[in-house]
Amino acid sequence: TVTTTTTLMVLRLSGVCPYKDFLEGLTFVEQGYTASGARYFASVEAEQYIYYDYDCNGGGNGKKRWIIDENNPDPTLVEDLDQDGACNYHARYNSDDTYAPAREHVWQMWCGVEWTDIVLHLDLLSNYTYDDGLATSNDLKLRGYFTKTCQKKDYLNNLQFEVQGVTANGAPYYKSLTSPVYMYYDAHCSGNLSGSARWIIDDDRPSLTALYDLDDDGNCSYIARAKSLDFSKPPKGSMWKVDCGGGEWKDMWVALVRLPMTTTSVTATSTTATSTTYKADGDGSKPKALLRNGAAGPQPHLFLPLLGLLALLLSGRQ
Repeated sequence: TVTTTTTLMVLRLSGVCPYKDFLEGLTFVEQGYTASGARYFASVEAEQYIYYDYDCNGGGNGKKRWIIDENNPDPTLVEDLDQDGACNYHARYNSDDTYAPAREHVWQMWCGVEWTDIVLHLDLLSNYTYDDGLATSNDLKLRGYFTKTCQKKDYLNNLQFEVQGVTANGAPYYKSLTSPVYMYYDAHCSGNLSGSARWIIDDDRPSLTALYDLDDDGNCSYIARAKSLDFSKPPKGSMWKVDCGGGEWKDMWVALVRLPMTTTSVTATSTTATSTTYKADGDGSKPKALLRNGAAGPQPHLFLPLLGLLALLLSGRQ
């Protein structure tokens, strides 16, 4: 396995007005570069972003600026990166410098009643590294606009995935820390060798011995997928085809934010099992019904000790 280490820019925000106190102290980790060549950042703690936009409403007469926003930017664009057709965000300042946001600068911030000039600090933290191989724990956090456009998949937003190991095709696979959702690479999801390779998000645990059709259903049925020829890691920002229910598949920008290499404690909570039907996304497959966040009916292993005790009692009564 070839492992590479990448150094990222990490910034900590301070100085916000009381109305935006939820932003105070957030840590923003560099995610890559947008089409303009500017870095963009995602918060580790919350769904907040810093990015550079040539024209925030896409109207053609805007000013270039750094923006703090709750909407995930599309790095393939140079203007209106949050695709809302408006200049809605927490704060901004105009700039021609695409390298990185200033460490200390006067920003225009919406403070509840009006836009206010306020000095914000973005302190550069000691460079932190992540391993692009399999050594990280709590590796990825998923971010997307599910609440607005694909409500049935809103449970995916902010799911934290931890690498579990490697499948037979040499790709890492991941499992959510809080629900039975997996992410894995499949070269031919239906078993048809003419199918295209892709990263998949699925409720089915992938096989560790199969080279394709890793969920062994003979179909391309799953929650979401992103076509890719890179099996070494899922794309950290890409368009995914997401099953939004009712046979409707939507193209959605999904970001996979890399998290610090720390140990995270997760408290399990009980949930009610609900039946959800996933439909194939057009690869000639059929729907399949799955259960999320709970067990499906009786579990035989729980009754085996009782059956053994009953057999012992009956044998003594012959």
